[in-house]
Amino acid sequence: MTLTVHLDNQLLSLVLFDGNDPVVSSSLAADPAFTPDQCAASIQGVLCLRGADLSQVTEGIFGSVVPPLTHSLRQALELLLPGRPLLAVGPGIKTGLNMRLENVPAVGADFVCTAAAALAEFPPPLVVLSLADAATTFLAIDREGCLVGRSIVPGVESSLANLHHTAAQLPAVAFEPRCRLLGRGTADAIRSGILYGSAAMIDGMLDRYQEALGGGATVVATGRLAPAVLAQCRHPAQVRPLLVHEGLRLLCQRNR
Repeated sequence: MTLTVHLDNQLLSLVLFDGNDPVVSSSLAADPAFTPDQCAASIQGVLCLRGADLSQVTEGIFGSVVPPLTHSLRQALELLLPGRPLLAVGPGIKTGLNMRLENVPAVGADFVCTAAAALAEFPPPLVVLSLADAATTFLAIDREGCLVGRSIVPGVESSLANLHHTAAQLPAVAFEPRCRLLGRGTADAIRSGILYGSAAMIDGMLDRYQEALGGGATVVATGRLAPAVLAQCRHPAQVRPLLVHEGLRLLCQRNR
């Protein structure tokens, strides 16, 4: 079995694969104060809760976009998988990707994993769209299968938080996947702006990406908020909730 772990600014997510099949999927809040022992205990607890046996895990791979926590995560996984192969997505790992980007070693693990997984399932050209809490990202893959560019914009949750912190009269509100377009109160107006504004931004960006790639690009989307926001978009998309972890599993296979 392969344990895949991804750490972003909000969540530590993990998926256990039996061959190519995901058998356990869960997530934890990413705690900036995590020690290796705390992180290991949390991961072990979640896996045990889901009925997984760590002794059956033969290899592990992780990706992190939170540098201050990357070392602690590595130590935690080394505690959980003693003597077993453990890979980190970063410089030196075989990705099988052709990246025409500046400073390729600094490209985030999330971009690398989602691109690898999308290319393994769909023919290029592709637009890989990720709707995480902190950021919404776009990745362009041309007809030759090369990563040729990307865009990063504030995510839904970070936009909501910024509104509350920078505008004194605006309340803190939670994201709602369904709300009326014409908000009748302040909270409704914020929810409308975030949901439909995000959808309109995504549609506009996808128009531009399609033009840049010569049209006909398949949109592959992932992220916790992808189903809710994409339901309001005009562009069709293939939603893959575990795309990052599928990419981690694939990179693990390529580096055996």
